[in-house]
Amino acid sequence: MAKNKKRTRKNNANKPRIKPVCKFYLEGKCNRGDSCTFLHSNESGSPVKSKPDNISSDDGTTVATLALPEGLSVSLSLLTPSQQELARQLCSMDQTHLFESWSTDIKDEDINAKKVAMMTKLESVDNTYPGGLASYLSNARSLLEKSKAGVNPLDGWTPSIPAGETFTLGTPEFLSTESLGLKHAGKVGFVLVAGGLGERLGYGDIKIGLPTELATETCYIQFYIETILAFQSRYAKDGVTLPLCIMTSGDTNDKTVELLEKNSNFGMEKDQVTIVQQGMGVPALLDNQARMALDTENPYDIQMKPHGHGDIHSLLYTHGVAKDWFEKKGLEWMVFFQDTNGLAFHTLALSLGVSSKLGLVMNSIACPRKAGQAIGGIAKLTKGDETRTINVEYNQLDPLLRASGSNGDVNDETTGYSPYPGNINQLLFKLEDYVAALDRTKGIMPEFVNPKYADAEKTVFKKPTRLECMMQDFPTILIGPQAEKVGFTSLASEMCFSPVKNATSDGVALQAKGTHPGVAATGEADQSGAMQRLLRSIGCNVKEGSKVKYSGIEVVSGPDIVLKPSFAVNSTECIQKFTNPSAVSISGRSSLVLKGEGLTIESLNLDGALVVECEPGATGIIRKLSVCNKGWVKVPTDESANEVIKMRGYYMDKIETRKIVFKKDGTIEGDYSPYPPVETEKKVVDAEANGGSNGTKIVEKKSQDESKIKVEKATTQKSAVPAVVLQKEQAPVEKKEKVAGPKSHAGSNGKNKVTEARAIPDVGIPRDEVAVDLSRPTSSEEKEKDTLCGGACIIL
Repeated sequence: MAKNKKRTRKNNANKPRIKPVCKFYLEGKCNRGDSCTFLHSNESGSPVKSKPDNISSDDGTTVATLALPEGLSVSLSLLTPSQQELARQLCSMDQTHLFESWSTDIKDEDINAKKVAMMTKLESVDNTYPGGLASYLSNARSLLEKSKAGVNPLDGWTPSIPAGETFTLGTPEFLSTESLGLKHAGKVGFVLVAGGLGERLGYGDIKIGLPTELATETCYIQFYIETILAFQSRYAKDGVTLPLCIMTSGDTNDKTVELLEKNSNFGMEKDQVTIVQQGMGVPALLDNQARMALDTENPYDIQMKPHGHGDIHSLLYTHGVAKDWFEKKGLEWMVFFQDTNGLAFHTLALSLGVSSKLGLVMNSIACPRKAGQAIGGIAKLTKGDETRTINVEYNQLDPLLRASGSNGDVNDETTGYSPYPGNINQLLFKLEDYVAALDRTKGIMPEFVNPKYADAEKTVFKKPTRLECMMQDFPTILIGPQAEKVGFTSLASEMCFSPVKNATSDGVALQAKGTHPGVAATGEADQSGAMQRLLRSIGCNVKEGSKVKYSGIEVVSGPDIVLKPSFAVNSTECIQKFTNPSAVSISGRSSLVLKGEGLTIESLNLDGALVVECEPGATGIIRKLSVCNKGWVKVPTDESANEVIKMRGYYMDKIETRKIVFKKDGTIEGDYSPYPPVETEKKVVDAEANGGSNGTKIVEKKSQDESKIKVEKATTQKSAVPAVVLQKEQAPVEKKEKVAGPKSHAGSNGKNKVTEARAIPDVGIPRDEVAVDLSRPTSSEEKEKDTLCGGACIIL
């Protein structure tokens, strides 16, 4: 793994240097202003120059500069020369309050260490912020002044509908555009804008370590890497690796490195992963004068706030990542995605197709939005010869449209949606143009400030504010023809956007207002929901479970479908994998996991839990397989010592599972048959003697239960490994003793309580078992066929 350490600049050649101010000038006794050399004559007329911040009168000479707080003045010897200079500079910029509480006792070692630590932090910010702290404070005062005056940054810009395309899953337009995009899928670099810790979710570790779902417990970073590797194996040229760059913070960097190293980068090569660490943030600001805020509990520390994910562009520039990908690796595209959106890659091929067709430099992945919906809208803005297509916040979009003479943000009569699609902060760039823009601007994004005022006069803040920047504002730095080449790709949010970012209690409140809750339970349910919609779009018969609540969050109970990236990563591949989709039926309580590039599903009736794996290099076909078992059930729980369980409000009880593994040597492993077949007849047929052409021998076996298992040799373009076809007219199901949930979730006797038994819905499957619902009380009534409150999981 390439670990790019945070670079600091010891010499800021472009950083403004502010001279100390003469104290006599401030008192009206010096008329030299900025040209003062701090040489003032004594009574005899002899000019004497002394060190800045000192007042010397040993020989009757008076030489003065800006007076420093006493605690700072006596502590200068503790600091390095560069820190001393910075402290003086800050005092000259109305920041003397930072040092007014400093102790004058320089014998206190603990206090001295805190003083040094504070100046070390300030020096770090000064070295990493473009132009240093002087530039930060200058920018802040300007933006705060405009904010107080109510200046609208969009004044003078005329909005219009942006270039882009909107799609419906499974339509010919969707599939043809996705197919076009797949031609470019082997030339993409990936940028993960990782968030912070999961404390807001009730999780004490990094968010990319959270499991996306409980069926396989695959964490987000593993899921992302497996998806990238799947694109690489199927679409990149031999020897070409698709790289991943992860932006971390001071809080998450070490944990991210540890997680990757512990798991061997989840299959990626070491040099395939690059980590760039964001700075510690920027100082919080107390007021319109941009005075920096001290920590409320520690007068020797500065309050810091995140500067925003817009820093990713400058990090890619300073670390040379984007240029290396373009010039050395020969990549053509780069996609940005965020940390806990399990639906992120459903639009990759689609957006590549749109960018290719329209010649876009930047393509924003979007979703349809209703007029007035609380999500930013993507709009094309024009002012004179300038053009930019950017995200406009929803509370600014309607006034902007009305100011231009339109009726505001209203829904289109034909589509029922606003013509300005919703921004989800997933971006696709044409790498050549992106690198050129970085070289010209160093990736520095425009900043904004959003203070919350406590008074009508806008003089007091409710809490400290800060300057911040956003990665989606990249179009503001594009010029010339490139500025015109910005557009969008829009797909229903159910297929592309379900972030896990809120605590359950906050999610309950949001859902009550009609807003997506963005919690762990909905993240998992939406991943399965997307798979359900995808399979239905290609013709599979997938039932839908009932609506249930876990810890107050309402979700659809099932089926839970997980398509492992090694099996399929887009609609086009699913069409190839499900060769006869009308012969595939999945009940609303089922759980399905499919894994392996060589696996194909020809016909399947599923009412329960099924896991099918195909080893690398092996091929296998599921044909006429019927599975009926007790399956997997989500068991509600409001209390758990396990943070992952607690944030969801349930755990997964895997009561009964059928698992089938196609081995590379051509054999089949797993409980697809309850008893080992007893061979009663064996006949070897020479394929050439029966019309074959390659000398293949077909072995037919009959077992006591009359089930048939055929092992046939198949030739494929990718592998000469024998294909294994599992064909069963009716296979008895192995019954397993029910497994209790996690110990902390069980009843007093350590066993789950069975509250109600229900008939299994008729989906054309032999009925020799009874499904058990562990989540509804005995008084619940069956309201919907083919559903169980506990849900089911399907993983493909």
